[in-house]
Amino acid sequence: MKRIINALMLALLATGCSDPNQTATNQTTEQAKAENTTQTVSLKQQVAPLTQRYFALRPEIATYYGVPDAEAGKGVMSKLTDYSPSGEHQRREALKTILSELNAIDSSTLSASERVSLNSITSEVKGALLPAETVAYGTMLGEYGVWFLPYAVNHLSGLHVEFPGYMEDKFAVTTPEQAKAYLNRLSLYPAAMGTLIDKLAQDVQMGVIPPDFIIDKTIANLQQQLIHHANEHPLVSSFKAKLTAAKVPESEALANSAAELVETKYYPATRQLISALQSVRLKASHIAGIGHLPQGAKLYQAMIKHLANSDKTAEEIHQLGLAEVARITAEMDALLKQVGYRKGSVGERMQTLLQDPKYLYPDTAAGKQQLMADIQADLALVNAKLPLWFGRLPDQQVAVEAVPDSRAAATSGAFYDAPSQDGTRKGTFWISLYDMAALPSYSLQTLTYHETNPGHHLQTIIGLSDSLPLLSTIFYSNAAGEGWALYAERLAAEMGIYQDNPINNIGRLQSELHRAVRLVVDTGMHTKGWSREQAIDYAIKTEGIHRSEATGEIERYVVWPGQALGYKLGELKIIELRAKAKQVLGDKFDIKVFHDRLLENGALPLDLLEQKIDQWLEAATAPATTA
Repeated sequence: MKRIINALMLALLATGCSDPNQTATNQTTEQAKAENTTQTVSLKQQVAPLTQRYFALRPEIATYYGVPDAEAGKGVMSKLTDYSPSGEHQRREALKTILSELNAIDSSTLSASERVSLNSITSEVKGALLPAETVAYGTMLGEYGVWFLPYAVNHLSGLHVEFPGYMEDKFAVTTPEQAKAYLNRLSLYPAAMGTLIDKLAQDVQMGVIPPDFIIDKTIANLQQQLIHHANEHPLVSSFKAKLTAAKVPESEALANSAAELVETKYYPATRQLISALQSVRLKASHIAGIGHLPQGAKLYQAMIKHLANSDKTAEEIHQLGLAEVARITAEMDALLKQVGYRKGSVGERMQTLLQDPKYLYPDTAAGKQQLMADIQADLALVNAKLPLWFGRLPDQQVAVEAVPDSRAAATSGAFYDAPSQDGTRKGTFWISLYDMAALPSYSLQTLTYHETNPGHHLQTIIGLSDSLPLLSTIFYSNAAGEGWALYAERLAAEMGIYQDNPINNIGRLQSELHRAVRLVVDTGMHTKGWSREQAIDYAIKTEGIHRSEATGEIERYVVWPGQALGYKLGELKIIELRAKAKQVLGDKFDIKVFHDRLLENGALPLDLLEQKIDQWLEAATAPATTA
């Protein structure tokens, strides 16, 4: 894990880009205030109009979360984000207004859980505003509808990446109305692409150009979108499969319309972006970090607060990373010696392990089938142990899916998608099988636990609440969410999962080392002038990972500055809170209760998470009172 309407409405409808109706919202707010004089209005009710204004500025996020138009706002399913300079300005102003209205909510009328939810939303909105208040360039509410992106166009984020992903995997097509909305979005793609290219051009004028290697990768990924005949493109084949499954009338005609739109709208718009990037490429440098951009140093510090919930300086984080690298490397050294790997550095020994055929899945249909089967076996193993560690358990099973071949090359490793609000889509662990050499068997078990149980899936399901605002799910803390998932990897070891499997335990430690390396290379590139190649070489030398994996990771940090810091900083905060709870409660400490308290309100910003645990400990140790 934001927007307005007035005289601009007709133009916005023409381009498919939208703004909330401020007048209607104000009327709704006044109505809520009037109702509140006679009865308590829930936080969810109070925040509902703000949520619709958010979706009006980021319509695709309603699709991502499976929110129907009735809740997201009329016509949202048919619209696309306005990425133009004016659209970006409106987004920034709209989010400031939303923050003001959140601050104006009377928390004294709320329940305890509602107050936590309100504080969490407000804190994350403040964090999202920080980068946008620091620089005029970049895109607010970008990846996952929350993150700030310094480059509006890159290989991992933007309209050109999220559009095929959301349309193919997440756009529900069960009725003729939904089918028409799907086709309408396809028809609006060129106009939306035009707004994105306008934003790219404005940022270039400010001296904000993605590095040459990022532009090259983005162009290569876009060209992959053009290799299919329109009838065979995933935007058409997935649509056709949904129509058939739902037995939507006139499915063949609808599918033919989609193919025509891909040919006449989607492909030309994709070529237009390729052409724009090829022109920008002539001006690009090879500098990896954002430190050379206007106000780059200040922007990076704002990103640390935004995506890592931390006030630490980049230098403090860099030194912390080096210390964590040394600690984890020492643990790996001892374990590697125990299983007979004694020569060379830890990184060199991990390279040897990586090249051992017995730990590699064949890059064949059978090899990929075996990998997916092993994920299910690892998941069953940990699920059996969850009741000993959690009082509350997920009531939904997680789905495990391979990223479609058409997007696998553009996907960063593996990720988790939350279940849809309408109940049509399960929480899903997606894994890219594009490069099987980067997925050795000894790393797979830990990856599974990070993304499923006890990691992201468990955390997400426990944190969901029908009674709280949807914005508390959308504006989640990256540091708390990723910090928990990294903590979950360690927890699996505590559960005894790796007790008889030292090789996989080495894989777990390598995964933790990977997150410590992120502290070093992210700060290294963005504040110390490290090159892409220097960062890749450091990761390979230190972790012993495959070069393709290191390259993909480093290029990810280039375009998502600060995001990768959240894992380690979040995990360390959770470990610190657990140690505090054990010290305060002594023999009364119950790990199941601690985990339930930690997760029950979702991925709270780290300062609020600490505040919540402190209040729980204070209440738990308060002397009993007598009447």
